Amino acid sequence: MQDQTPMILPPAGSRPLEEYETAFARREDPFLVHYTLAGGGIGKWAWTRGQFRDLAVGAAAALARLGAIRGSRVLHLFAANSPRDLAFRLAAVLAGTVPVTVNWQADDLERIAYKARVTEARIVVHEGQGPERLAALSSLLPDAVFLDAADFGHEDGAPVSAGPAWEDERIIIFTSGTTGLPKGVRLSHRSYWTNRLTFEDYFSLGAEDPLDLVLVNPLHHANSSAMSDWGLRRPGAVIHLVSRYGTAFWRILTKAAEGRRGRLVTALVARHIDFLEDMDREGTLPLEKDRLERALRNTEILIGSAPVGPTTVRRILHWCGRPPRVRFGSTETCLQVAAIPGTLAPEAVVNAFERGWKHEHRGERAEGYYIGRDHSPFTEMDVVRVVDPDREGYLVPCAAGEPGYLVTRGGNLMSGYVGDEEATREVFREGWYTGLRDIGFRLEGSDGGRDLYWMARDSALLIRGGANYAYDQVAAELSAVLTDRFGLPADSFRLAVVGLRLQSEHEDSCCVTIELKPEAEGRRDELARSFREVAKKSVSKGSRPDFVRFAPVPLNFKGAILVPELKKAFSEAWKAGEVA
Repeated sequence: MQDQTPMILPPAGSRPLEEYETAFARREDPFLVHYTLAGGGIGKWAWTRGQFRDLAVGAAAALARLGAIRGSRVLHLFAANSPRDLAFRLAAVLAGTVPVTVNWQADDLERIAYKARVTEARIVVHEGQGPERLAALSSLLPDAVFLDAADFGHEDGAPVSAGPAWEDERIIIFTSGTTGLPKGVRLSHRSYWTNRLTFEDYFSLGAEDPLDLVLVNPLHHANSSAMSDWGLRRPGAVIHLVSRYGTAFWRILTKAAEGRRGRLVTALVARHIDFLEDMDREGTLPLEKDRLERALRNTEILIGSAPVGPTTVRRILHWCGRPPRVRFGSTETCLQVAAIPGTLAPEAVVNAFERGWKHEHRGERAEGYYIGRDHSPFTEMDVVRVVDPDREGYLVPCAAGEPGYLVTRGGNLMSGYVGDEEATREVFREGWYTGLRDIGFRLEGSDGGRDLYWMARDSALLIRGGANYAYDQVAAELSAVLTDRFGLPADSFRLAVVGLRLQSEHEDSCCVTIELKPEAEGRRDELARSFREVAKKSVSKGSRPDFVRFAPVPLNFKGAILVPELKKAFSEAWKAGEVA
């Protein structure tokens, strides 16, 4: 592992409130522009720093009247990106309370009630819900107090309290819950202070440099939460808050770019670029193409945290005139722990992408997607062979180019999961956060820097022969055997791979589950007899199957494989003698 770098800590004796108070000291400075999209039109409202601070002071006073004290958790129930959501987030700093996010795109009433119960939130701040929905939620939360986000006085004056300490909770953001109930991630004021330092170092911003932030991703996500908090605590920053994504977003972004005072930053995902490409092809762009291209060339676009492949890179080069700034991180890391450096020449960035796409390890294909470099000394990353303390190779660094687990450390990391100390302990190992469960590798960059690459998510590694192989990589090779050697259509089966120590204490067996659709069921006996032997002669050494079973592959609602459930089912089938 890399030598331990001391965690960057806030100045002794300081408190988080001081940063926000400094940021709002110049009352006349512009601060927030809110855009709503309806019927093809754009609504627009603006607040100065002074006006918005008054709004937040009123919100903090309303929380105090309802009994909120330092550490009280408050559920934020909104229907879109709202200025009042931001106002109550600033109020939380003034009053020392803790916002709890709700996914307004996906959470049903039962999920919302679960989040309130697990966090012990007794106050629900709401907007845009409707009386029937609120009544139904109230029946699920009979002890909760409901506060209409628009129903409080605008009060001048000092903060309600001295505010929180650095290790106090700043916000609780829930994970997506793709493998069960979502976990509440406790992020501290120290986490968001580190987030600010990371961003300002990454973009080379001086203390007085102007900054415009365009936010379109939902505020219940980690990316908009991190960027909005940066805007709240940075003097002179202006936030452009879009209620939700629509085609008119590109008009809003263009106007913001044309009126920018300095750096203009927005966080998007690759799908946004796909939408842009589709509109261009269909002739439905909401404004002139050359005007949009000029705007995009003057915008710093952070793309993440999914992999960025050749098609997206090519599209961003076309629209923006430079390679993408890919970021990497998770909710538990506050936002990004790595990103493509802006100091690298465009040609060097493109070359780094191409190295990953063409990467091989020990003569076998090991494609990776460039995610940049860590933000040392604020965040650090490494690649290790194993993150399970009971297995050989635990936290042993991988050699350059060798696939392994991405791990990270720094002041940005979460404090833990709400009400789940065991889950928290499992993802923190010797100062490192090991819960990313992402597979990647590192290479030396053209300038000698440590370039990081992402290979697979929601997966794990097959450990055999002293080497690591991503489940997805192995499954892709074996699926090709079914299509190329047995002639099965790709949509007639689902194949998944897990590694289990069935024959050795130190190495994994390659355990393959094949789910046949009705149209392929007639081939089951043939595959049971010959698939394993045919595959062993057709695939690379690391992908050779040891055991095969025919059974359903467990998936979550997004279609991702539930690896723990699959491991459990395969192990039980092995013990029952039901695998070949």
